[in-house]
Amino acid sequence: MAVVAALDPLAVAEFGRREIASVLGEDFDGRVFLAGGAFRTLLTGRSPRDLDLWGPTPEDRDRIVARLEAQGRRAARHPFSDAFVVDGRDVEVPDMAEPPTLEERLARFDLALSAVGVEWLAGAVRAGVHPLAMESVERREVLLLKPLVNWRHCLSTLARARRYAEDLGYSVPAEEEAVVWRTFDEQHADMQRGMIERYERAAMRGWGVGEEAEARTHVR
Repeated sequence: MAVVAALDPLAVAEFGRREIASVLGEDFDGRVFLAGGAFRTLLTGRSPRDLDLWGPTPEDRDRIVARLEAQGRRAARHPFSDAFVVDGRDVEVPDMAEPPTLEERLARFDLALSAVGVEWLAGAVRAGVHPLAMESVERREVLLLKPLVNWRHCLSTLARARRYAEDLGYSVPAEEEAVVWRTFDEQHADMQRGMIERYERAAMRGWGVGEEAEARTHVR
């Protein structure tokens, strides 16, 4: 199936090499992970609108930021990241400079379709594709990596899952949505309110998630 071949490690590696080089330069001799939703564009055929560049260590992160600043890029502060605009694309460098391996980085996503990435080391690139990302494409369903690592942000995860499904013509299985709502329902009222506030701050509003969360809170 051609669409599954789009996530072939060779295709992922070439995409990652091209995008990192376009932002940091072919001569960037540091280490960086490009991972997350940008690789979904391999399925849509569109160019990525934003890139997430992760520094495996604080020193790696500093080198990424220094290269962007040396190119005259001005950083803006987002919650938990520095954000740059490069050739009309948003490039975010998260504050979190961990974990040290690409495989661990991919395992920290909650959506299988985000668990795709590359490691760049002084121009050498290797790809990582979580098996559930391939399964998600084969089934044309948005699947979760369980248990949810970022469970406090599960409302944003659900909104993103519904957005991905809409964008790709996929579905979100009822059992996957049930995982999110069970996680939310099991929390006490104060935590539920905090989860709703995190969701609202994440600018992921829409797809009916906020309204359903409000209706499910223990205290209204």
